[in-house]
Amino acid sequence: MRRKTLGSVVLVLACALIASGCSSPKSEKPNGITDLAPIAAFQRAVNATQDATDVIARGALPVNGKAAVVETRFSGPNASATVKSKASTFQVVRTGQFIYVRASVEFWTPYVGRPQAVSINTRWAQSLVDGPLAQFNFFVDKNIFFKASGRIKKGTVVDLNGKQAFTLIDPPSNTDSTWWVSTTGEPVMLKWTSGKNTKYTFSYDDVNVVTAPPAGETVNINDVKIAGSTPEPVKTQGP
Repeated sequence: MRRKTLGSVVLVLACALIASGCSSPKSEKPNGITDLAPIAAFQRAVNATQDATDVIARGALPVNGKAAVVETRFSGPNASATVKSKASTFQVVRTGQFIYVRASVEFWTPYVGRPQAVSINTRWAQSLVDGPLAQFNFFVDKNIFFKASGRIKKGTVVDLNGKQAFTLIDPPSNTDSTWWVSTTGEPVMLKWTSGKNTKYTFSYDDVNVVTAPPAGETVNINDVKIAGSTPEPVKTQGP
């Protein structure tokens, strides 16, 4: 079965079609994560999640002060995301050294001015990953999920949708984050929360293919004259 998202940009094939390519843990044996010290357990979970070839992260978080939902599909070093709120919807793709963002004229207007927004229209704005669109990396970078202090504490083992998950906790005085880590197979992260408003779950059952948008559908953001100072289209901190 084939499922399409982000128009023609992302193709998702059911794991049943290419079972050997799935990055979900095949072994259900205990992985020993609960026996490790907190920092060691956290680092092992980070490594396992980073090494997972195909990951889908579904989350809810504030974007520009508005509640938003995001779905990010990671395929090796590449990723694509769709971010939706009542205020706007935009899409992000990162492949190689480039990042692409597609949004409406209304989305771009406050940041680049109406004429420039119209010139972008619904094309994909493109820049280097560390260029003018760098802040959109937030939605397509696994490292966002792993920000922690050196004071992580071990929690308990809980049932998380039928899976046994070991909790690791960074107290409110630090990053106020909790991670749920699989206790069987690879110790990948199954869930992450940060504060009251940011919540993500992770699945490893699909094979994701992420490619760059067609060249004819992109526009270099450096070719668009910015109105005023450098724009900041997204802020992920709540009010």
